[in-house]
Amino acid sequence: MTLIVTFVMVAASLFIHEWAHVFAIKFMGAKVEKVGFFPLGMMAKARRLETLHSWERYVIFAAGPAANIAIALWAFAVSHISYVGVRWLDDLAFYNAVLGVFNLLPALPLDGGRLLHQFLGNRIGILRANRFMLRLGVAVSRIFILLGIVQAVLFPFNISLLLAGIFIRKKNKTLPPELEVAFHLAIEGKNHINRARTLPVKEIKIPPDTEIKKALERLSIDYFINFYIGEKKDLLREQTLINHVFKHGITGTTEDIICYNKNKKGVT
Repeated sequence: MTLIVTFVMVAASLFIHEWAHVFAIKFMGAKVEKVGFFPLGMMAKARRLETLHSWERYVIFAAGPAANIAIALWAFAVSHISYVGVRWLDDLAFYNAVLGVFNLLPALPLDGGRLLHQFLGNRIGILRANRFMLRLGVAVSRIFILLGIVQAVLFPFNISLLLAGIFIRKKNKTLPPELEVAFHLAIEGKNHINRARTLPVKEIKIPPDTEIKKALERLSIDYFINFYIGEKKDLLREQTLINHVFKHGITGTTEDIICYNKNKKGVT
């Protein structure tokens, strides 16, 4: 197969992958900010994802890999209906399978990383998930760079794994500011009119000397958090915690917030 045909197949696979995301984004009611190009493919950026329900974001993140895997299965099935195989369909199936599986790897900014990040953001808290995903991204990039070096030695004209590792590593270096912005958008998005009435509440028990910044780390993407403080089980709602942080910063403990609000009520 000529390089031109290979290039066309890979480009078409990347195009289908990204426009599956675009279609899902628009179908779910979010906005596509732009579709950009980079050396390893394309990437769609969306706005208002934080206003969507959890399952809608899962669909958006999974749409690209799902499209590639569906095409891979279709091409392979059609190719082997005759039990002989059609070379270009087998190649199309291979490229789409590789692209789909690669994008499901658990590293940001890949789709698998976004799926895992959202899952962890609801289980251990957004800020905790951010730290974990950044460390995982570094580990995955190092594995790919190592495999890429081996690949380059064995197959001098193939450095795809090396490029993938460098790409993941480079993107992870620029992610901290993006993840910080995403944290604020996620917290703000929970108060969106379409979500505020339907989001479940998660109750978490914490000791009274819990630092405020540690409590912030427990805030999740798709739950309102109610903290119960100490043996007295004083209630500290998520919004109360956030309002206190905006006014007084993140120094102090959750017990300080409880005492402050009790004194404030006593004065008034």
